[in-house]
Amino acid sequence: MTTDARQRSVATLLVAALGAMLAALAGYLGYIQVVGGERLSARAYKQQHMRVPIQPTRGNILDVRMRVLAGSTEVRSVFADPWWVADPSDAATRVGRMLSVPAEEILRQLTARGPDGPGGRFVWLARRVSPEAAEAVERMGIPGIALVSEGVRHYPNGSLAAHVLGCVGVEEQGLDGLERLFDERLRGREGRALVLADRRRRPIWTEAEDFTPPIDGQHLVLTIDATIQAAAEAAIAEARQKFRAASVSAIVMDPRSGSLLAMANVPTYDPNRYGDFPVDHRRNRCVTDTFPPGSSCKPFIASGALDAGVVRFGEVIYCENGYWAAAKLHDAGHAYGNLTFEQGIEKSSNIMMGKLGVRMGNQRLHDCLKAFGFGDRTGVWLPGESAGVVFPLRKWTRLSTTRVAFGQEFAATPLQLITAFAAVANRGKLVRPKILRGVLDSRGREVADLSEAEVVGQAITEKTARQMIDRALVGVVEEGTGANCRIPGYRVFAKTGTAQKIDPETRAVSHTRYMGSFLAGAPAHDPRIVVLVMVNEPDKSLGYYGGTVAAPAAKKILEQALPYLGIPPAETVAEKPGAHLARQRVMN
Repeated sequence: MTTDARQRSVATLLVAALGAMLAALAGYLGYIQVVGGERLSARAYKQQHMRVPIQPTRGNILDVRMRVLAGSTEVRSVFADPWWVADPSDAATRVGRMLSVPAEEILRQLTARGPDGPGGRFVWLARRVSPEAAEAVERMGIPGIALVSEGVRHYPNGSLAAHVLGCVGVEEQGLDGLERLFDERLRGREGRALVLADRRRRPIWTEAEDFTPPIDGQHLVLTIDATIQAAAEAAIAEARQKFRAASVSAIVMDPRSGSLLAMANVPTYDPNRYGDFPVDHRRNRCVTDTFPPGSSCKPFIASGALDAGVVRFGEVIYCENGYWAAAKLHDAGHAYGNLTFEQGIEKSSNIMMGKLGVRMGNQRLHDCLKAFGFGDRTGVWLPGESAGVVFPLRKWTRLSTTRVAFGQEFAATPLQLITAFAAVANRGKLVRPKILRGVLDSRGREVADLSEAEVVGQAITEKTARQMIDRALVGVVEEGTGANCRIPGYRVFAKTGTAQKIDPETRAVSHTRYMGSFLAGAPAHDPRIVVLVMVNEPDKSLGYYGGTVAAPAAKKILEQALPYLGIPPAETVAEKPGAHLARQRVMN
């Protein structure tokens, strides 16, 4: 073969080989584009994009004057996209050190299997970290680990109104109180965003066509007034310390609307760090706990007797010189003979009330209790409310007729008791207590106005209610067992209560465990506010009568609330001759 022919042959082979290579390359590129393009494109898309949850801002809880009782502040949380974490073990060690979290825990999050393969595409590493920790993690710049902002619940006044507000868990879910009852309204709705991220998983922009905005939670406006709430909490804390009581509760209400201006319990807790307190401290005793009301209920039974026509004001009733043998009933420490009807209320005579019970009979006694709301939940929007206990008539014994009349053999919550007292102050109208005044959307626009009073029924006639205040309950303060609640310039009306509790071991009436209570309202001519203070199991050696252990706290609350509400001391209260001597003789 000649040299030229050989060269032509080699050139032909080279061209053929090059053609084959180009054909193969074209075929491979075609395969990539046609066969594997969709898979590779999806892989690249996943590497460049991630779905991020957008947390809504939880709604505020405000007092009646729009002061924040519970709000949310912005904090930062650490998350990871494990697809981009090249060395999970090293990342876990470094991030764990910055967050004071065990590296093993971080590594477990980074390597757990998820819906998009090993690690998933979005995992939390630490929630609500400190600003210093967030900055440190950001400075590390580990690809695949980033931060996102979210809200954390904050209670700016610490324990103020804690039992009403409740608290939230780490996922911002309501655990107690209004936070739990209205969790769905407060929480709002989570949003989602598909974001394009850089190699460190930092968002560059959001895909507008794949964005669901969050819906922030609604705001609750309460009837609670933070100033009156603080006064109530201070008063009962002092009472608990002074009388070494197991617990003390207080409720302040506007009797006309049923609005709860304050609801307080001690011991209490701080919802900002609820985990540091015993679970029992979170119980709202004002709605969950029941007790025999004792003498506190006498105005209700006495009013029912007036409406039934079995007694009248000024009527003299013989009180057996302190012991009524037929009913096995006594007036502790007192040997009352003849008392007028109103004096019997002022002096809190059990014997007089027992005789009224006999005159009324079981059916009317039972009807009277039900008319004032006992035995039924009030319907207040607070979780855990008890209905109390009013036994059906078939379970009443021979002694029930006299015992029920002065507050034994049935049980009530503090809220039921003050609601009944508010009916006397409100011309006999029983109004449903309310804790919620209104609801606002996230922009502050009104969603619901709940300020209107809801009348449940007419417990007693308007005439009887008016006379009960003017002719009996004012006298409790001026001459009777409530003298510790006298306030210069105001005509206060009130009723004391002292009840023996049931011993949890013997199931019999205890002679060492007492509940001292005090109901009060003012001003008598136009009641604007009623107060209840309950002192549970005070040290008996320091006092246990309601007029001793509970009345001073009620007085402190009224002294601050009346002028604060714009009710001036316009009335002059003249003490009747000898009233100071009567106060020295009266204990209950």
